[in-house]
Amino acid sequence: MENTDTAKKPRRLRPVAIGIVLVLAAVSIGIYAALASRQTIKMATVPAAPVAIASTPAHASLPNETRGVYITASTASSFKNYSALLASVKAKGMNAIVLDLKSENGSLAFAPNAASLKTEAPVKILIADLDKTIKATHDAGFYLIARIPVFEDPAFAQKNPKLALHSASGGLWHDVKGLLWLDPAATEAWKYNADIAREAYARGFDEVQFDYVRFATDGKTSNIVFPIYDAKHETMRVVIARFFSYMDTELRGAGIPISVDVFGFTTWHQNDLGIGQWYADALAHFDFVSPMVYPSHYPSGTLKFKNPADHPYEIVIDSMKKGNMVAAELANDPAKPRVGLGRPWLQAFSLGAVYTPEMIMAQVRAAREAGDKGFLFWNASNNYSSLPDLTK
Repeated sequence: MENTDTAKKPRRLRPVAIGIVLVLAAVSIGIYAALASRQTIKMATVPAAPVAIASTPAHASLPNETRGVYITASTASSFKNYSALLASVKAKGMNAIVLDLKSENGSLAFAPNAASLKTEAPVKILIADLDKTIKATHDAGFYLIARIPVFEDPAFAQKNPKLALHSASGGLWHDVKGLLWLDPAATEAWKYNADIAREAYARGFDEVQFDYVRFATDGKTSNIVFPIYDAKHETMRVVIARFFSYMDTELRGAGIPISVDVFGFTTWHQNDLGIGQWYADALAHFDFVSPMVYPSHYPSGTLKFKNPADHPYEIVIDSMKKGNMVAAELANDPAKPRVGLGRPWLQAFSLGAVYTPEMIMAQVRAAREAGDKGFLFWNASNNYSSLPDLTK
């Protein structure tokens, strides 16, 4: 998922920006009219270099209900702190960990084994012993998910400026946080992230989750010059859908469970929100799709609430029921034999309201009542002291 809960680590689309996106989304004709008229998407045919790794360890089974928390590579850089956090969240009933495999600047957080990734080996390795970390996570009884941010990747963009977004004013384009982005149509970036995913699974991660799979926002986007993407020949939606298809073929086709994070509004509006993400397209190509349904990220007036953050149950259940309706319609399409499941990211941080265990539990109750097979908790600082006790 993308970062949002603290000023220190701004993440995802800010509430004001989301409100702007919502206005753009309102141009669409209803939630399902656009779905019914989906354009044909040309599937990706980019060959990916195989990643040769000696042996594949045993993988943990997917829990009946996935209850996960996000952990940064920085937190995992201290094995002592990481182990303590595992024990803490397990005591609250958690059974899954979403662990960053890239640092905040996009560099790999571990020393890669694959030859195709050696050139991207980081100068500073945050997770010194990845295999030890994986084993410790499994030994503690957790299902382990590798999180890979894709197109917001300053390190890869800096090394590969021909694949990066440029500015009409000259030089590379930066978002409001000063970060570089890749052109989503850059298939070299697709292959790079697919190679990371293969290595992660080969070394023991049970699932791979992609984040920041979208066109850039939170900056002067009118100044962006795309080195590859050409709006005259394809829409943003088609580009992102080709990426989805590529990862489906290369990874899920090889037996690697994959998931993707999307904006919460994708379940509400069946258009691409100006970023290329279309909920139905994601469901068609991933085992799990995780909309970021943080109540604090919905603008005033949503469901007639002045402050949606004060109404976690209502926001989450409405968002996920909308998404499940899209999934149900897609399941009736014989051309889509494998439709993914919704598994939301829930708010475990205080923004817009103080999120107590009761507020967080209201989201859990909503996700369960919507029929979801699990949920993930986001806190950029990895402070999960406010989680409710889900062992009961």
